[in-house]
Amino acid sequence: MDPERRVSKALAEAQTILARYVEPGPRDCARTINQLLHVLDDEAVVQAVEESKMEKPTAEQLVELKGLSAIARVPDESEIVTSKEEAEIRIRDLKDKARME
Repeated sequence: MDPERRVSKALAEAQTILARYVEPGPRDCARTINQLLHVLDDEAVVQAVEESKMEKPTAEQLVELKGLSAIARVPDESEIVTSKEEAEIRIRDLKDKARME
């Protein structure tokens, strides 16, 4: 499941839990908190939130990565770069490697 969908699903589940809590009748705070923790503190949801916060690499960065990969004679990994920060690091490393070639 992609990160955006996982976060959306967890948010919908949390809203359902809260909606049940605010309905008229007896309330169980501890049970509600435990249900929310079960949904929101899930490792996959936490990771999906982190991934959704990451900025995607720019088109310019991807083009630069492709070009530098050719110059440095290394496999093009621009397709697997997932964040702007990772792209910056790879670009810097490839520039260093290209200088050595």
